[in-house]
Amino acid sequence: MGEPGIQSKQCTEKYYRMSEYALEDLSSMMSTNVESPYHLCQLSYPLLTASGNGSIVFVASIAGIKALTRLSAYAATKSAVIQISKNLACEWAKDGIRRNTVTPWAVNTGVKVENDDHSDDFRQLIGLIPIRRIAEPNEISSLVTFLCLPAASYINGQVVSVDGGFTVSSF
Repeated sequence: MGEPGIQSKQCTEKYYRMSEYALEDLSSMMSTNVESPYHLCQLSYPLLTASGNGSIVFVASIAGIKALTRLSAYAATKSAVIQISKNLACEWAKDGIRRNTVTPWAVNTGVKVENDDHSDDFRQLIGLIPIRRIAEPNEISSLVTFLCLPAASYINGQVVSVDGGFTVSSF
């Protein structure tokens, strides 16, 4: 449905110009990417406080910290997650709960992009990664695991990019 002339797209298909998104698309992404982790934090707060040594790690996206074309709605949701994480890092530290965010770039999820309408754009972006490849899932999960360990007990409120150098490269 959406606005006149705008078809609603799947939430996972996020590479569109802002003028092409239907309101339902933004609402769906906000619900999934912002409201869900927000409410999960609210629900877990009593348990994490009781533990005396809680840790929450959000997984956002490079899109939440770096402007990229055709990702406006998606980027807005990931930026919101990053800001919520920073605020909770300050608010909940006194309760023994640390908050950090991991921001991956492209990750090998097994989804093939060769026949995708955006495969050329994707290949160009991968070419901008200094390491010249996408991340493997274990390269993200190992950082998330570390941030939850006692060895990371003084790390709080950080946004850590796992992007092969993408955000620091000058293209």
